[in-house]
Amino acid sequence: MEQRELFNIAGREEFEYIMRVFGACTDDYLFFFDLDENYYSISERAAERFDLPSNHFYNAGEAIRKIVHPEDFEGLKRDIQELREGKKTQHNLEYRWVDRQGKTVWISCRGVIATEGSRVLIGRVTEIGSKRKADNITGLYAERRLQYDYQNIQSEGIYKRGTLLRIGIDNFKEVNERYGMDVGDDILRLIARCLEKVSGANRCYRLSGDEFAVLMMEDDVQKARKMYHKVRIMIEQDRRAEGYQNFYTISAGVVGFSYRELEFEQLCNFSEFSLGEAKKNGKNCSYVFSQEDYDSYMKSIDIQEKLRHAVNHGFEGFEVYYQPIVSAKTERIVGAEALLRFSCEEYGMLSPGVFIPILEESGLIIPVGEWVYQTAIQQSLQWQKLIPEFRININLSFIQIRKSDVVSGIMSSIEKAGIDPCTVLFEFTESGLISYDDSVQELLDVLNENQVKIALDDFGTGYSSLAYLQNLRVNLLKLDRSFTSKAVRNDFDYSLVGYIVEMAHSIGMTVCFEGIETREELEKLLKLHPDYIQGFYYGRPVNKENFYEQNLTKYNKVS
Repeated sequence: MEQRELFNIAGREEFEYIMRVFGACTDDYLFFFDLDENYYSISERAAERFDLPSNHFYNAGEAIRKIVHPEDFEGLKRDIQELREGKKTQHNLEYRWVDRQGKTVWISCRGVIATEGSRVLIGRVTEIGSKRKADNITGLYAERRLQYDYQNIQSEGIYKRGTLLRIGIDNFKEVNERYGMDVGDDILRLIARCLEKVSGANRCYRLSGDEFAVLMMEDDVQKARKMYHKVRIMIEQDRRAEGYQNFYTISAGVVGFSYRELEFEQLCNFSEFSLGEAKKNGKNCSYVFSQEDYDSYMKSIDIQEKLRHAVNHGFEGFEVYYQPIVSAKTERIVGAEALLRFSCEEYGMLSPGVFIPILEESGLIIPVGEWVYQTAIQQSLQWQKLIPEFRININLSFIQIRKSDVVSGIMSSIEKAGIDPCTVLFEFTESGLISYDDSVQELLDVLNENQVKIALDDFGTGYSSLAYLQNLRVNLLKLDRSFTSKAVRNDFDYSLVGYIVEMAHSIGMTVCFEGIETREELEKLLKLHPDYIQGFYYGRPVNKENFYEQNLTKYNKVS
């Protein structure tokens, strides 16, 4: 009996019933496709996940076309046509569908023309992008099973709250590179065994890469932390027994949650963040999720995107402010420090303490820093028409030095502007010099050779010694307000600042006191004979228009 006759006898309803029965026993989507009548039937779960009219429908070509990725449809169409023409009896393609959320899903579609002469294709569709539900290395359940278990518990409504413990190996990549993948697999198996020993009735999972999870059926973050510490102790005991042949540590993130309030994807985000915070806090430790910390983190991500958008749109929102630098002898303005500011519609004017670290972490400080020194140099050149020898101080990040060709950028900007290099000064923070390396030395050498001035900023807040200042050939020493304010209140600090000024002058350096806010502070500190004063007493950082109005006209009587 031919397939067409068999199909007519059985009837579609009976055939679809068989598909439903077998479909409940597999994660695949079963289907049959009547090529002559252009009729298609598939497991009901597929119709829920993808934008199909239902799980069985006519005009199959057009309906399927809506869920196939546009770049893959022609290949599928050619294969189906060959089946219709009898050129082949098997269908075997890997291509992409698009789900109801618009996400791309890779699938493997395999089928056969059941009997010779038939035009009915029977087969299955597998989502090949899906992860396995078990891990072959550790024997634990895999991440997909964690999602499955979470959503089942969530739908049953038996447990209202729970805790997720997420553990990661801190330096697993180095272990694999140094000792090989087999050693790495042994470590994964060891951690899996330790987790199973301490987790009790709670289920353990191997996540991607070097991470694990324990889904606890109770809201007890402290119990989860104790579980982590037990695993850490067991690992240490194993390393000791093995004679410390390899070294690694583990960190953990802990999230207490409500099944009613939290979807699985959000739980994953919270646990990834928590594990990341543990690693940031020095590794080999645990961190309990804080909504406040997470909101702050997400805000920083949002700010980063706004900064990136600003950089890619002509640095909109960025502005260079200027704070006056005054001669201690004449109390007349001799220059200004260029200070970066950023504002956006959502957050208004952001503190430099907020956005500058984000610029440095993201690498955006490189294009922004270049824009700052180019802008400041051009502005200083304009003010030199009013005040000869007007000096501009520009802050330089060590990220710029290490990760960009800042040396040639600076010298090119100075040459292009035609400004006297002696009137340009770059400030380095003292704390940055802790990680002093060849790239820093190269920049300092080039600046010195070209008569560009160098300042050590915030002196007194870091860890530097006075001995290396001359080796760096620093021209200006800037004493931070936290240092100078103590000198106003305390005789010991006052004497110490006096000795620093004397020492700096003895090796040819000038000194600037920062953060002077009152006349009383100024008069007392002037007795220590600094060269320059900078602080709110003489002016706050302002934009170029206000700087001119508030400072240049006042101290230089420029009309």
